Amino acid sequence: MRIRPAGLCGDHFHFIVVLVCVVTAIPFAVHAQQSAPPGSSSGVEIVFLGTGYPAPDAARQGPSLAIVANGKAYLVDVGTGVVRQANSASQRGVPALDPAALDIAFLTHLHSDHTLGLPDLILTPWVLRRSKPLELYGPSGTKAMAEHILEAYAEDIRIRITGLEGANTTGYKVTAHDVQPGSIYQDANVSVKAFLVKHGTWKEALGYRFQAGGKSIVISGDTSPADSVIDACNGCDALIHEVYAGSVALSSGGAEWMQYMKAFHTSASELGEIAAKSRTKMLILTHWILLGNAKEDDMVREILEKYSGPIVIARDLDVVAP
Repeated sequence: MRIRPAGLCGDHFHFIVVLVCVVTAIPFAVHAQQSAPPGSSSGVEIVFLGTGYPAPDAARQGPSLAIVANGKAYLVDVGTGVVRQANSASQRGVPALDPAALDIAFLTHLHSDHTLGLPDLILTPWVLRRSKPLELYGPSGTKAMAEHILEAYAEDIRIRITGLEGANTTGYKVTAHDVQPGSIYQDANVSVKAFLVKHGTWKEALGYRFQAGGKSIVISGDTSPADSVIDACNGCDALIHEVYAGSVALSSGGAEWMQYMKAFHTSASELGEIAAKSRTKMLILTHWILLGNAKEDDMVREILEKYSGPIVIARDLDVVAP
């Protein structure tokens, strides 16, 4: 596996390894030369466009990533800044993320931090001359969300088509699919399976398993501990999972907040057990949240109590080749 940190391009790589103990580095060294170079047409890459959560942070845009297979980008979630981040990744050496080429996305659930970039993904690539409708897959309500966005921007669309911009009449459209667990998509590059996860009181939240280029990549979406994630991974090459560490002081209303976190999200200790049971070859942390005085080292240390494999803390615009 290889990792290209944000801001690096070409053949300049170094490993992002959380070194809490020496053994953590060993799996990276073992697998480092087995993947195709990032940017190659035959390789599979995971590009983290946004690793944040609802709190505004200039260094961490809203949740979104891309699986890039055979030169084609498949987005998972579309948080704030998704198209601009894709453009930045394109300029840094991932041409599949050229905004005009973005035409397929998968939503894990419909929380605002995971979907605020959807109008951007629908309209901005079209303004940049995308002519294909956006293919959109997600849980129940995805089609309705897309329809309402198009209604909200109807006047903008009309002006761009009939005015001096001369926009095409197809690239703003959305072919949306409300999907159920199971195989939901396949083309020459990837196959995608959806599975249910547990995200508090959401009636339907999904994780996804991508199979591409001989690699299996599982994305948890937002979830509290779920056996479905373990079953979907089952020795996968990369498990991309949300996580939180630390706690909020009870004196500041922390009891209610921690009740929410336990119902909607996965703690570092819980994730260590999930990663061990799933037998993932690599654990990648995204949508990570540090509560109270918790540090990144604390988060990793708790995971390593039960999981002995390599851990990557994803940063915006990191590129990982599993």
